[in-house]
Amino acid sequence: MFGFDNPTVDPDLYDQEIALLAGADQQVGATFLGIPLCDTQSVQQLCLQFVFNLLVTTAIVWLFYYPKSHRKDFSVTFMLFSSAVFMLLFFMKSVGIDVSIGLGLFMIFGIMRYRTEMVPIREMTYLFLSIAVAVINGSNLMVSYAELGLANALILIVLAILEYGVMRKHEASKLICYERIELIRPERREELIADLEERLGHKVLRVDVGNVDLLRDVAFLKVYYTPAKGESPMTESTLKINEKNSFNA
Repeated sequence: MFGFDNPTVDPDLYDQEIALLAGADQQVGATFLGIPLCDTQSVQQLCLQFVFNLLVTTAIVWLFYYPKSHRKDFSVTFMLFSSAVFMLLFFMKSVGIDVSIGLGLFMIFGIMRYRTEMVPIREMTYLFLSIAVAVINGSNLMVSYAELGLANALILIVLAILEYGVMRKHEASKLICYERIELIRPERREELIADLEERLGHKVLRVDVGNVDLLRDVAFLKVYYTPAKGESPMTESTLKINEKNSFNA
């Protein structure tokens, strides 16, 4: 009744399951306090997915972001964010914890960290892009490697089209402490732009007037211009223009 004569039990299938269980035990090997010291299959999967995620993130940061911004601090931050989110999701999924909980906590702490800094929209976009790639590669979704590779390839293709196609002629900006506040009046805007172009050496596209300090007779301007090839669009530091056309950070 309970032997292999039962037509509902396939002896070959039973033997295969026993062999798979035995092979899994051999892969896990020795344990300590019920925890395997080395799970060969999990280690291989971790290394493969981590290297793949690292390659994709490296392409995003150093092929698309860094050549136009030249900001190593943000570049390193994106790499660390991607690696940290990948590890977080990979191990949370391995122990059966809801991924949304860990990802939500991670994003909350990340937003709290950056909400006090004036982070440009381009940097914030690349930050969330690096996190999104890590989520895709580290979630252990039941998809094939072909689907995983295609998803990452599509992200890189769209990014390449936007960065080197649609946005090839992008505009840069600088924050400037400007002392000739008499030129910030709307009726003298053409004189202001001409003076800025002479001092900056760039074609000024538009100017936004910020705070005006009447005690020091200076105004803070955000100048948008067409950058030279390879120039970093610096927006984080404030430049002070004096009468001798020199710049002080």
